[in-house]
Formats: sequence, structure tokens, C-alpha cells
Amino acid sequence: MFNKKVNPPIQVYRYARSTIKPAVIKPIRRKIPYVRHILFILILITISIYGLNFYQLRYNQAPISTKKVYSSATTSNLYCSTNMLPKLIVISINSRHLWACSGNKVVHSAAVITGNMNLESDLTPTGNYKIFEKIANYDIIGTNGIDTWNVHVNYWMPFLKNGYGTYGFHDATWRPQTDFGKIDPKSKAASHGCVELPTATSAFIYEWAPIGTDVSIVT
Repeated sequence: MFNKKVNPPIQVYRYARSTIKPAVIKPIRRKIPYVRHILFILILITISIYGLNFYQLRYNQAPISTKKVYSSATTSNLYCSTNMLPKLIVISINSRHLWACSGNKVVHSAAVITGNMNLESDLTPTGNYKIFEKIANYDIIGTNGIDTWNVHVNYWMPFLKNGYGTYGFHDATWRPQTDFGKIDPKSKAASHGCVELPTATSAFIYEWAPIGTDVSIVT
């Protein structure tokens, strides 16, 4: 008798869904600087600005500011836009600036140095004047009772003569270019009453303005 071989039952295996969750890819975020780092940077900037202001005030430089004390364009428009004269030179002592007006248009603009306001003989008097002389290569000699001076200028254009002496426009080659527009009129570094101009501006005014050109000096 033969025994019939019985095959073992076939076992079917099912793959169950994985219980392992796929890794979540997190978005890359920019690292934001710590607040204390930002504060530290702001403190450094503040200290730097105050330090530069102290240095500039110490040497009669204009202080750094986020606000402009005046606008040259606006101020020049104020003077030149209403001008009816063929040629007019305007000097603003507070702005330390010159504007040359041809009618109602600005043809030249430059920073200047005016007189020491602490000494009456040295201040640049406000008012309306006219250029009454033009001389090239001139030696300016004078005294205010305290100081004396003897300087050579390339261009000399006087507009006022009074009991203290003669006041005019001239270049000042002994000044560094950075002085123009930066010297406080109340400081000893200011002029002895004349309006000192950068050499290029002095040359322009000498060629552009004939004798008799109107000059207006304002605060």
C-alpha cells in the first residue's frame, strides 16, 4: 500500500503596510541674528557717530547728521528765482555758501569761508554791495589790532570799504579744500572779514563778474 504524499499547505505571506513614517524634511530657515548682536552693532554705530562729531567740532568741521540743516538747491532757488538783476552774487553766512545768479538761474555754487563773528572788525557785514575793483596777483596786508597778515592771492575783488578796512572776495590757497563750507563763523579759524573762495570759484567769479556786479550778504 502506497502512502500518498501530501504536500504541505502553501502559506501566503502578505506584506503589511510599514508602520515607519517617512522622514519629514524640514524647510531650511535662515538664522536670525540674536537681538543682543543687533543692539551691540547699534551701540558701535552710535559711539562712532558721536566720536566723529566730537572730532569734527574740535577741528571746526561740520558735524555728521542724518538731517540736513539746509538745502543748497532750495536756498539758491530762494535767492535766484526772484532775482531781477543781470548778475548777482549771494553769500549766506549761516549756510557758508555762495550762489552766482544770472537772472533767475544759478550759474555757480560753492562753499565759502566768512569772517569771525566774535570780533566786530573781522565779521563779514551783511548788506548789499557792489564789486568796485578787480586785481589779479595781489598781496593782502592788514591788521585787526590783534593779528596781522600778509598773504598773496590770485584774485582780489573788493566790495566794501569801511573804518575797519577793505572786504572782498579772494582765493585762499593756504587753506585745505576741506575747510570751505566747514569753518564755523564763530571760531578763530574763520577769516578776517573777507569771503574766502576755493581757487576754481575765485577764478570763475573774477572772469564772470565785472566791476559793478551786485553782492548780497545775508545771514
